[in-house]
Amino acid sequence: NSDTSIIPHVGVGHTRWATHGGVTTHNAHPHFSADESFVLAQNGIVENYQKLKEQLKSLGHSFKTETDTEVIVRMVEEKLKDTDSLQDAVRKGFLELDGRNTIIVLSSDGEEVIAIRNGSPLVVGVGDENEYFFASDTLSFADKTDKVAFIENHQMVVFSNGSLHLFDVKTGEKLSLTIETLDHGNIEVNKEGYDHYMLKEVFEQRYTIKDAVGYESFEFDGLIEAIQNAGRVFTLGSGGAFYAADQVAYFLRSIAGVMAQGLRPYEIESYVPLIQDGDVLIIISQSGETADNLEALELLKEKDIVLASVVNMIGSTTSRISKFPFLSRTGPELCVLSTKSGSAQTSFGYMLGNAMIQKYDSARKSVHELAGYLESEYLTEEFSERVRKIAVQLKDKEHIFLLGKGRNYQNALVGALNIKEASYIHAEGFAAGELKHGVIALIEEGTPVISFVDDDSDHDYMIGATAEVKARGAHVIGLGVENNELFDEFIPLPTQSGIDAAVLMNIVPCQLLAYHLAVLRGYNPDKPRNLAKSVTVK
Repeated sequence: NSDTSIIPHVGVGHTRWATHGGVTTHNAHPHFSADESFVLAQNGIVENYQKLKEQLKSLGHSFKTETDTEVIVRMVEEKLKDTDSLQDAVRKGFLELDGRNTIIVLSSDGEEVIAIRNGSPLVVGVGDENEYFFASDTLSFADKTDKVAFIENHQMVVFSNGSLHLFDVKTGEKLSLTIETLDHGNIEVNKEGYDHYMLKEVFEQRYTIKDAVGYESFEFDGLIEAIQNAGRVFTLGSGGAFYAADQVAYFLRSIAGVMAQGLRPYEIESYVPLIQDGDVLIIISQSGETADNLEALELLKEKDIVLASVVNMIGSTTSRISKFPFLSRTGPELCVLSTKSGSAQTSFGYMLGNAMIQKYDSARKSVHELAGYLESEYLTEEFSERVRKIAVQLKDKEHIFLLGKGRNYQNALVGALNIKEASYIHAEGFAAGELKHGVIALIEEGTPVISFVDDDSDHDYMIGATAEVKARGAHVIGLGVENNELFDEFIPLPTQSGIDAAVLMNIVPCQLLAYHLAVLRGYNPDKPRNLAKSVTVK
């Protein structure tokens, strides 16, 4: 009947970077069963997929794709030979998988949805009028509902007969399902007139830096006591969050005299025997679902550590398992590159360090002054245009090097990461002290070098390092509080304001440079190739 409108009421899919097989339509999720009685999407990696694939082939199953996901589909089909229950077949098939995987299965009639979690995140939003949202994070449905069920590892959630049911994956035993109410706060996600989310989020730091320090000093008391009782403090993060974690450790050392060390979660194994009961571990993560961080915690599960976290996603796995969870309070960050969440993370370390020496109130006042300075004088359209003009000179360069020391060492590393993520120009950040130990061999006539020459105790050292690269023909972009004859180009740092907290925003020139380089080279800075915002698989 051509007059009949078909209104879809259920759907399933997954945006995912390829891990097995090429980026092709037939490899894309969801994957259908041979008889099209169900479809399946997966977030994760089936580590034993080759073994299972050969096993299933020997049982007569054929494969149409190169993905590990199709192995799950065929395994469910195999289990359906012994049962009429799709739910039972999915549960038993899932138990055959190795690795961190979360799956969702939809029956062809749309009457049954089955999702299982093991590692990768899974939440269910509960809306009005029998409306449900199965997703990896709560932001996915934040504009639809504030009611959510958090599904834990080794749990299966099933929608059937108009309601939700929760089960233990291993035993099939029915469990009680808890629905929580979350306050997502401001979830506005439009560009508000900016060309890209990245530029919008860089400029939003004029306000988010103040929101990030909205905690009262007493909210740090429990963590401070734990740090004072601890043998050591470790900060943990992946990618850009590692540099933020290392900066947090720097602030704890330099401000509060705490023995703190930044660690990468994928290199933590050798530290496990050295981490003792009572030690404090602070996880830095935008999403709170980073697989490497959660795997590191698995290695430490026998240790009685004190876990704190700084994340930007309310209700994330990391925040829910932390004894001391803190939110970055920056609102949604849509660009893959971390900008406003990164500055919020480092501000946490600055505030924690000052809280430990009873200077929390003065530190927060300093951050508020910084926010006003950014808005009225520093982070302006004119400043962005100044950086863009320098980007024009650099857009065709093959390499860019960044030098930093002390409080600006991590800024050099993050700046390099931002540049290569957004513009695909090879950029590397170095400790200025490494120059004579190999780095200087890379400097030749016209090589761009960005040098952090701040008004601090490392100023003269950085002038010396800058002079060395200048003598080898480097094209020097100086970031500092005043111009210098060594600089071919000069970009002022916010520390020129004399505000103590301004160091938290010394990364801004690099953020803007990365943005403008990307745009000038014809790339979308919001969505760099091969990168994801939330890395929930290893």
